[in-house]
Amino acid sequence: MKSQDIILSTRVAHVRELKSEIERLKAENVELRNENAQLKEHFAMALLAAEDLKNLPDEGRFIIVDGWNAILGAKKDALNPKELICLYKKHLESNPNDFVWIVFDGHTENSRTEDRLRVSYTGGEGLHRADRFICDFLRMAKFSGDLSKVEVKTHDKDFIKDIKRLLGSAKK
Repeated sequence: MKSQDIILSTRVAHVRELKSEIERLKAENVELRNENAQLKEHFAMALLAAEDLKNLPDEGRFIIVDGWNAILGAKKDALNPKELICLYKKHLESNPNDFVWIVFDGHTENSRTEDRLRVSYTGGEGLHRADRFICDFLRMAKFSGDLSKVEVKTHDKDFIKDIKRLLGSAKK
C-alpha cells in the first residue's frame, strides 16, 4: 500500500465522518425547529391563561384538568371529551368564581373558550405534551405569586410526583 492510498483512505473515512455528523445535525435541527414551533403555539395559550389567572377573584380557583387522563386513565371522570366538558360546566355553575382549563394532547394546537371554561389541545408530537404544558404554566404561576389559586386535576401518579417535585406541594 502506497502512502497516497493511505492518505486517500484517511480522507474518505473523514468525509464519511463528516457526512454522518451532518445527518446528525440535520436531525437535531428538525427536532429544534419542531420544538420552537410548539413553543410559539403554546405561548399564546399561556398568555391567555396567565391573564385569566390574574383576573380570577380572590375566592376563585383556577382548575387545570389533565384531559385525556380524566377520560382514559384508570380512574375515569368521563367517557369522552364532551362528557368531561359537561362535567366541568356543571362545576362552574355551582362555583361562579372558578375558572376551568381542560388540556388535551392533540396533534393540532387549538383552543376555545366559553365563559370561564377553556379547552385546549397542545399540538405537536410526543408523549406527555399536556403534562409538560401544565408544568410550564405552574412554573409561571409560581413566579407570578398566584400559585395558591391553582388546582391540578389528574389521577396520573407520575404526573402528580412531577407537580409535587416542581412546586414543593401539589394539589390534586
